[in-house]
Amino acid sequence: MKIYQCCFCIIFLICGSYSFAQVPSVYPQNYFRDPLDIPIQLSANFGDLRSNHFHMGLDIRTQGRENLYVHAAADGYISRIKIEKWGYGKAIYITHPNGFTTLYAHLNTFYEALENYIEDKQYKDQQWAQDIDIPAGLFPVTKGQFIALSGNTGGSAGPHLHFEIRDTKTDNNLNPELFGFNIPDNAAPVIYGLYWYDRRYSTYLAEAKSIPVKAAGNTYNTVSKIVKVGSPLLSLGIRTMDKYSGSPFRFGIYQSELWMDDSLLHAFQLNNFSYDDTRYINACIDYTRYMKDGVFVQHLATLPGNKLNIFSEAGGSGVIILSDTIAHKINIAVKDIHGNTSRIEFFIQYDKNLERQLPTQVNAAALVPGHPGEINTANARAKFSALSFYDTLSLVLMEQASAKPNAASALIGIHNYFVPVHDSFSIALKTTLPAVQYLRSRVVMQLQSNRHKEIAKPIWNGDWASAKFNRLGFVQLLIDTIPPAIKAIGWQSGTKFTTQKTLRLRCTDELDEIATFNAELDGQWLLFAEKNDDFIYTFDDHCPRGLHTLVVTVIDKAGNTTEQRFKFTR
Repeated sequence: MKIYQCCFCIIFLICGSYSFAQVPSVYPQNYFRDPLDIPIQLSANFGDLRSNHFHMGLDIRTQGRENLYVHAAADGYISRIKIEKWGYGKAIYITHPNGFTTLYAHLNTFYEALENYIEDKQYKDQQWAQDIDIPAGLFPVTKGQFIALSGNTGGSAGPHLHFEIRDTKTDNNLNPELFGFNIPDNAAPVIYGLYWYDRRYSTYLAEAKSIPVKAAGNTYNTVSKIVKVGSPLLSLGIRTMDKYSGSPFRFGIYQSELWMDDSLLHAFQLNNFSYDDTRYINACIDYTRYMKDGVFVQHLATLPGNKLNIFSEAGGSGVIILSDTIAHKINIAVKDIHGNTSRIEFFIQYDKNLERQLPTQVNAAALVPGHPGEINTANARAKFSALSFYDTLSLVLMEQASAKPNAASALIGIHNYFVPVHDSFSIALKTTLPAVQYLRSRVVMQLQSNRHKEIAKPIWNGDWASAKFNRLGFVQLLIDTIPPAIKAIGWQSGTKFTTQKTLRLRCTDELDEIATFNAELDGQWLLFAEKNDDFIYTFDDHCPRGLHTLVVTVIDKAGNTTEQRFKFTR
C-alpha cells in the first residue's frame, strides 16, 4: 500500500534564523555547582540515544568507584525520594527557589537524618520500594551540603551519578549543560552514515538506502556529488554521535538542521521535554534498523505520529518533494551544545528509471497515526489507541498451534518486533482450557519480542483472557504451576556470622521476575533491598546478636508461592 505524505510549505529564512517549538529560556549560569568534588567527566549526556528513551540528564563518572560524596547543587529542600529496583535505584529530588529541581540517582545511601527517616517509613509500610513526597520544611539543604553517597543502584551498569535539572512547574527535563557547568569540549560530532527513505511508503515498509559519505575534517561529502534517488518523495536519516574532548565515550547530538536550496526543511534541538514523552525516541530513529543491528539512525524528518516537542516551528516535516528532475542542493548540519558542528553538502536528483514499487501486504489491517484501530482473528483480538503508531502500518496477526506443553492458547504473532508501539495496547486470546478447568487461575500471558520476554496476569472474560503490552511480538497463554526458587548466596541455613555485613538471597522464577518478596526475622518484617534477582539485607539493629529464624516468602505472577526458613547466628 502506497503512503503519500501531504505537501508542506517551504519557508525561506534569512541568515539561517529560525525558532523552535520550545525556545530555551535564559537559564541561570553558575547557579548550580558540581554535585561531586571532582571535575565533571561524562559517560552520557542529555539526549543520548537509548532503548525506548532519550537519556534525560548527565551521567557523571565517579572514577569507577562507589561512595563518593554527593552534594546539593544549590540551596533548596528535599522534596521527593524515590527507591526502585530498576530505573534510578535510590534517588533524591531537591526543589530550589529559582524554579528548578535537581535529581541525583543511583545512590547507595542518603545522609544520616534522611536515611533514618526513609527507613522508618519503609518499616512502617513494610515496603522497600518508595516514592515519597517530602514536606517542604522537613529537610532543607544548602549549596554544597553532603546529601548522599554515590553508588550503582537501580538500572545502573556501573558506578556513576545520574544528575538532572527539571523545570519545577512542568516537571520537564532540561539540558543541564545549558546552566554553565565547566565541561570542556572542542570536538565536533562524527557522522558515520547517511540514508534516504522512499516516503511514498511507510517508513516501516520501505527500508533505508545508504548514501556513501567521506570525511574531510568536520566537513563530509557524498561519494557521488549528485545523489540520484528513485522516488519524488523522500526523507533522510543520519547516523551520528557526538564526542567530548579527551573522552572515549560517544554521546548524543544536540541539534540538527536540514536545508534544501537554502530553505529550512527540518530542525530539532534537545533542550526540554518530559519523561512522559521520551518514548518518542522510537519515532525519531529508524527503529527497524536499531532492532535488527543495534545501530541508531536518526530521522531528519518528523513522522506523522511523532508528538515530541523538539522541532523548529519554522521548518517543515522534513519530507523532500522532488517535483522535477533537476539537482537540488542539500545541506545538513549536526551540532553539539557547545557549538561544534559537522556538515554534509551534496545535490539530490530524482531519476524515474530508479523507481521501484513495493509489494502490497495482504490480510492486513491499515493502522494510521492519530486513529485507533483493531484487528481480529478466530483466536485473538488486538486493539490499539490513536497514539500507538508513528507511521502508517499494515498490521498482520498470525496464529499457529503452540509447541509448548503448558500452552493454554494458540501462539499469536502480532506483526513483528521491528515496529515500535508508543503506548500499551490490549491483546485478548481465546483459551483452549475448559471453563471448569481449575488451571485457569494459574494462567499467564507471555510476550516474546526478540530477546525481551514479559509476563502479565490476564483478565478473564468467558473464554478470553486479555492483557496489555507495549511491544509487538509473539503472545500466548501459558499454564504456570511451578513456584519460584529461593537460594542463599554465600551462606546457608545454620551459618554463624562473625564479620559478614550482609545477607543475600537470589529469588528467581522460570518465566519472569517474581511478583512479591517478604522476609520476617523472628516474626518481624525485615528490610531487604533489591538489585536484579538479588535481595540484600544489611545487618543493623533489627538483627541483634544471637540465634535467629528468617522466613522468606516469594510469589510469582501466576500466584505460585514458595516459603523457606533459615536459621543463623549473629
